[in-house]
Amino acid sequence: MSLSQLRQGEAAAAANTLRRALGVLWLADALVKILIPFGDRAAGQWYEQIMASETGPPGLHYFLAWETNLFVGHPFVWWLPAGIELGIGAWLVTRPASRRALAVSAAWALVVWVAGEGAGGLFSLKSSVLTGYPGAALLYVAAAAVLFPRREPREEAAVAAEAGAMGQWARTVWLALWIGAAFFTALPQIGEGGLLFMLSTSRAEAPGPLRSLDSSELSWLTVGHSDILGIAVAVVCLAIGVTVFLGALPRVFLSMSALIALAGWVAMENLGGILTGSTTDVGTGPVLVLLAVAFWPAGIRAPGRRAGQPAAEVSTPAAITAEAQSAAGRDPSG
Repeated sequence: MSLSQLRQGEAAAAANTLRRALGVLWLADALVKILIPFGDRAAGQWYEQIMASETGPPGLHYFLAWETNLFVGHPFVWWLPAGIELGIGAWLVTRPASRRALAVSAAWALVVWVAGEGAGGLFSLKSSVLTGYPGAALLYVAAAAVLFPRREPREEAAVAAEAGAMGQWARTVWLALWIGAAFFTALPQIGEGGLLFMLSTSRAEAPGPLRSLDSSELSWLTVGHSDILGIAVAVVCLAIGVTVFLGALPRVFLSMSALIALAGWVAMENLGGILTGSTTDVGTGPVLVLLAVAFWPAGIRAPGRRAGQPAAEVSTPAAITAEAQSAAGRDPSG
């Protein structure tokens, strides 16, 4: 096997590793939910989702309000979704190539996105890539989609995301995700659910070091810098989406996407709120980094492959040999 063929196979192997990583995130989410009944705010974390859903589809706000009352009165009910997520996480860790496991992961994540996150606050137009856009659960859906395995992996894929069923169409998921991030982040982040509101809420609950960081950020943002920050980050998000989609300087812009994800996760979301007992998952930062790794170039481009050429059209040395033998009237398998 040539070096180029070995490098090409790395993408398929990396996809399995990333599916296991997705399973670990599900296990972490389950652990957070298991610990909720022992904290001080058994269902207080639903408040922000309820407020964010007020401008959403009719009935969503009332459904979330009913749900909040249920979890306030019976906090150990949190162990039901935790059990489902433990199962999904263990399934993905032990069987990363299972198509059923990825399908169940995506389906449950959609349920969580609507019923648990109020559609990520998108209907309120107060969602930002720095504060949890588009909702962690919807990112789990995106991860399941781009990593959904083919029955026969694309060994010639250049990135892990292209080794799955979507192939190069996986790049459209990345493009849509970051164009949406640019749009929502550029909008004014004022009022309940906005950037300043979230920081104020986080500061009241955060441990010492993070509380000091939140206070410093609020001092800077409340003098008119929130709009400037939003527009600047939105421009970077747009560049990240377009350049990675086109394959231009992917390592540079994928690194920038991971930096933005981690900056928002640490500085704005306070590590997703996992230290405060006021969250139901680990936040958007880790899964955004996972998606960035999924699009990280695996190695040498397949022989004869041009930029933008679909992976299915690439001719590997083994394929060329098989075609030559077939043309000569011989069975390539014999």
